[in-house]
Amino acid sequence: MPAPGINIRALQAFIAVYEEQSFSRAAVRENATQSGMSTQVKNLEIKLGSPLLVRERKRFNLTPAGQIVYQEGQKILKALVATEISVRDMKGAVSGLVRFGMIPSLTRSVVTPALQQFKEEFPRVELSLLEEYSFSLMRRVLDGELDFAVVPSGDIPVGLTARFIGRDREMLVGAAGSLPDWPHLTPVPLRALDGLRLIVPSRLNIRRRRLDTALAAHGVHVAEMLEMDGMLGTLEMVGGSTWMAVLPSAICHPDRDGAVRKLNVIADPPMSFDYVVVEKAETPLSRAAHLLADHIAEHTNLVLDDWADLHSAAAIG
Repeated sequence: MPAPGINIRALQAFIAVYEEQSFSRAAVRENATQSGMSTQVKNLEIKLGSPLLVRERKRFNLTPAGQIVYQEGQKILKALVATEISVRDMKGAVSGLVRFGMIPSLTRSVVTPALQQFKEEFPRVELSLLEEYSFSLMRRVLDGELDFAVVPSGDIPVGLTARFIGRDREMLVGAAGSLPDWPHLTPVPLRALDGLRLIVPSRLNIRRRRLDTALAAHGVHVAEMLEMDGMLGTLEMVGGSTWMAVLPSAICHPDRDGAVRKLNVIADPPMSFDYVVVEKAETPLSRAAHLLADHIAEHTNLVLDDWADLHSAAAIG
């Protein structure tokens, strides 16, 4: 009688330990005990007759055998979930609960039209939206709390896959009438930020790190910085004070008329970043989640494409 094959729970434990770089964090993620995770990984190594993880400089690295098991294990787990989803989808109309996350730069202009259209087409799907910054959202996707999240591209954690959906541009945002030398909707060079009072996100935000790098590289010195991790709060303060901010064009779209806030796309050099949809590598999206992600991507690009004339002007400005 042949020996039983690889245990699925052991495979999940091994993948979680490597991705979390910790038995304790992996146990929390998998709703198990730390000793149970250790036993599962050890049994898997015994079953395969080869070590899979090696501890080096406070980090777990994959052995050659571990690399194979990790890559193939993700495919196995994804195939199992996909099979379950396919059978469930045969039973009728698109339904179920979709838990997803979005960064604040998209919720102001994209969420309403995207969700309205989606609910009209798929009324039986329940939706749960969480608005947070990218680091927290990716952590929640990795922990299985969210099915997917829309975030800026950057340092994507091990265990997640990312799909490109659109490219955004950074804008200098101030109260109507600020910086009279630069009319509303005209491109401005990065040097226009010199001497400004600037509201910026905290250093945990990937956009802050990119902004700091750009300012330093081009010798731009702002007069004062105020850290604020709240884009709607930032917009309110900018609209009623002398503070200014650098914000993605997507969140600025409702201010295109310039009545309250003046917008100038940053050029020379241009500052851009990509939006991606992230999901767990070993867990395929349900049909409902996949359709919702597509709707969000579509409406994100409708907003981004509405700035195409400004992007062209900035490119030649």
